[in-house]
Amino acid sequence: MQANLKISTSPLEDNNQVISFDGEFDKAGHSEISTELDDAVKAFQGTNLIFDFTRLKFINSEGIGYLMEIHTHLIKLDKKLIIVGLNSHVADVFRTIGISEIISVHDTLDDFLKK
Repeated sequence: MQANLKISTSPLEDNNQVISFDGEFDKAGHSEISTELDDAVKAFQGTNLIFDFTRLKFINSEGIGYLMEIHTHLIKLDKKLIIVGLNSHVADVFRTIGISEIISVHDTLDDFLKK
């Protein structure tokens, strides 16, 4: 059986770290990556934790709830969650529930890094 969701991490300059998502961020996907993602968030020592959703196909309410938990955790540590690379479906979900007003969202990683 193929995994619903995979993540990979890569450090960037200037206290940024990127976690790239590939697949579907739903209940099954969340359960597959929760330990690995929790460990990456806890170990994060930089300023901006960037979630690259370029290869994310789908997100549901469970995935959104988990993003909000991570956002809240990082804010308490004076860090930021940044999201880049939304496809049209995920962008519509974010727009509909107002995530883009809470978490910084950029079209691409380059767009964020240029700011």
